[in-house]
Order: sequence, then C-alpha cells, then structure tokens
Amino acid sequence: MRISRALATLTATLVLTSCSGGDPATTQVAPTTEQADAVTSSASAPAATDDTAGTGSPDDAAATSTAVAGDSSPPTGSATTSLTATAAERTSAAPESSPLGSGPVTILLVGTDSRDPSSMSGQSDTIMLLHLPADREDVALISFTRDMWVDIPGLGQGKINSAFARGGTDTLRATVSDLLGGVEIDYVLQSNFQGFINLTRWLEGFEVDNQHASSVVVGSTGREVVFPEGEIWLENTDGLIYARQRQTLPLGDLDRTERQRAVMIGMMERLQERLEEDPQDFPELVANLRDNVKVTGDLDVADFVALAPLLTELDPEDTISLMVPLTGFDMVQGQSVNVVDREQTAALGQAVRKDSLEAYVERWGSGYAPGG
Repeated sequence: MRISRALATLTATLVLTSCSGGDPATTQVAPTTEQADAVTSSASAPAATDDTAGTGSPDDAAATSTAVAGDSSPPTGSATTSLTATAAERTSAAPESSPLGSGPVTILLVGTDSRDPSSMSGQSDTIMLLHLPADREDVALISFTRDMWVDIPGLGQGKINSAFARGGTDTLRATVSDLLGGVEIDYVLQSNFQGFINLTRWLEGFEVDNQHASSVVVGSTGREVVFPEGEIWLENTDGLIYARQRQTLPLGDLDRTERQRAVMIGMMERLQERLEEDPQDFPELVANLRDNVKVTGDLDVADFVALAPLLTELDPEDTISLMVPLTGFDMVQGQSVNVVDREQTAALGQAVRKDSLEAYVERWGSGYAPGG
C-alpha cells in the first residue's frame, strides 16, 4: 500500500515541525530500547511546563515573542486549514484515490518556537522539506540549518530563518524554493511546541538511534536528562528536549537537524505500530492536534483521517536523510552564518525537481559536515 507510507509520514510531519526553538537547559537518563517502560499518559494530558517553558538561551527566549504578521491567526478557506473535531469524527473508510495525487509531492515543514498552543508565530527554527517520489517507494527529509545565509526574495539577504519572521510563510516558501533552483512546494505545514508534545504522548514514546551522547539540564526545574549513544526511547517532554538540543553536540545546529530527522523517522515507525494496534485511535490524535497545525495548500486535512486504516507498511529504513550542504562558517554583517555549498545545493535541487534523490545520494552521499 504505497499511500500508507505517504500518509504515515505526513501525519508525523503535522507535529514534528514543532520541535524547534532554543537550547534547553536538561536529567534523568533517557532509557535504552530495552529499558523503556510502558507510558500511560495520553495526548490529552496537560501541557508540560518543566521542560518547555523558560528554557533556552537569552537570544532564543527573546525570539519566542516575535510575532509573524499574517501567520499566527487560525486559517480559513480551502487553501489554509486547521485540524478540527469534525475531521476527527470522519469515517475511517479509505477513499478511492489519494488526495495527494499520483505525482511527486514536496512539503515544507515549518516549526515555530511558540509556547502558545493557539499561536503559529515566533521564529522558524525548524525548516525541513519532505519529498515523496511519484512511486512512493521512499521518503526524503531535507533539513535547512537556521543560520544559512541566503537570498530572501524582495528583502535582500539574511539568515534563512529570518525569512519567516520578516515576511511570513509565503516569503519562507519562496526562499526555500529559490535556494533549490525553483523546486515546486505543494504544501506548507506549520506547528509549535505543544503539537509535538501531544503527539509524543499519544504515541506513548518512540525510539531514535542517537548518534552523539549528550545531557541537558532543564532550566525551570533543574532536571537533568541524559541521552546515551545508540538506540534510546523518548517519551513525554524528553522527545522535545532531545530534538531541540544543539549545545555540546559536535557540530551544533547541524547535529540538531540530524536529530530532528531521526525523531521524524522514529515517530513514523511508532505511528505505524500504534495504528496497527488500534486504528480507531487515530481520530483521537487528530482531535488533540486540532489547534496545533496549520496547512497551506490545496489539501483537506480531514483526508488524512479517512486514510488512517491504510497505515500498515511504513518502512523507516527507506527514508533518505539529508541536509542542504555547507562549505563552512563565516561572519557576515556581524552575524555568525552558515555558508551554503552552491554547487552541491544546485545538484540537490535538481534531484528534488527531477525526482532522483537516490542518484544524488549515490553521487554526493548523505553526510552533512561542511565540505564532507
């Protein structure tokens, strides 16, 4: 069932985009897969306050209050849709054809650092493309580091995450498209912190393959969280802490983007498990996320509910995990920035446009260290 892989991926992306933001202070040891205990908290549990509020560096905390004109209000009309209780109540019978169509699909994921469940404002510290090829045989996740120095249509140059703060969703969409040589972006999904926490709780946790051992101390509570290297189980608010950390990681924000892609893969796998256990739980998930997701594009979010029973053949090992390549770091206009590798990025953009990312990986590999 090819559409099952696509919809499992898209469902996870509805809230993964929220795992951005400042650096948490963190600790309990995140359990290895063998040590993971069953979690009893549900997606409807109250919002956590110890691990998400009041954490991060002064710069990131200030960014939280930055409003984005035209992007924080609930969407209206067919082009921009919020998850609603009505969607959750729709039948689980699969439609005859996919609402995504039959060709390749490219989706821009935008995660804001807003701690207000009803707001989509703030800084876009998670920027990622999700690409589904026409054959639906694999999924590609392509991250953009927030400090990439790029051309911003109509606004000159700046860090890529400033495109959202300065011009909103449309400007960020155009910036990403232009950087990749005119890639057509079919949909934009936006979310925030609480959407991510809700999904983690509904999933009752998920597994990731952690590349770098680290620890974080939660600033508001002093709780320390330790993430050992290898396969670990993340539950409750620890998933958000894991995906937000960059300090102490060898490549900082570059490693953080790898963690965010690993979280996506872990959630995809766990989502499949949960829906196989009880497909009728899916409407509950949608209801709990109704105020945390904003979709821009000609797509009815309720269609995801109708396709829920088909989520049975997700294979996370088919995921292509990439980052827009860099040549290094520099200072521009007094700011520390990431320098884009223009040649390789052009090749990446062409691969997305031509639906040939496997060939790109064969030529360039999937590493993300600058110049690597």
